Parts: sequence; structure tokens; C-alpha cells
Amino acid sequence: MPDLSILSPDRLEDALLALQGGTMDILAGGTDFFPAGRAGPGRKAILDLSQIAALRGIARDGAGWRIGAMTRWSDVWRMDLPPAFAGLQAAAREVGSIQIQNSGTVAGNICNASPAADGMPP
Repeated sequence: MPDLSILSPDRLEDALLALQGGTMDILAGGTDFFPAGRAGPGRKAILDLSQIAALRGIARDGAGWRIGAMTRWSDVWRMDLPPAFAGLQAAAREVGSIQIQNSGTVAGNICNASPAADGMPP
């Protein structure tokens, strides 16, 4: 069985450099990654984004609001946000179980593109 390399950078710049080096599977929260067997035989490199703090959270800047790709569903419903986010927060409470909400990410749910994804609009 070939060695599996897991890279877990804490800076976005390092993650982008790693992606230039070849084919890697990208791991966000992992709620679909591991059950789908993506970490199984034939995989050689995984880029784990979970340590990149710059990719988490919801914040307002000069251009509007930013939802970080690694923001967990439980982060969405726990944050003190303006009323405009009430629908998103209510939807975040309905995503899977609390275990999924605590590890699943907003962008991971979208990028995985599963037809069963709870966070995808109809």
C-alpha cells in the first residue's frame, strides 16, 4: 500500500503553494470525505484546510459580508449576526446532526456537490 501524505498548513499561502505541486484531495470538515472512501486506496496526498484560521468565520468588510470557506454550520447559527442572516442561521440549525454541524463546513458542503447535501439550495 502506498504512503498517504497529509499536509495541514496553517496559512492559506502555504495551501496554495502545495496545490501547485501536484494533485491533492482537499479536506475541509471531512463529513463526506471519509464516508465516501476518498481517503482510501489510491490516494496519495490530502490537503487538510482545517488549521487555516483565515478561512473561518463571518465578518463584515468594506465590500460587504464574507463567509469563510471553513466556517462550520454550528459557527453560523452560534454567531451574533444581523437580522439579514436569520434565514441562514435557521437553515444551519437543520443541517444534519450536531456532530455534522460541528465539523461540516459551508464550502465543503457546496464543493462536494452531493445531491443529499443539507446546505444546498433546492
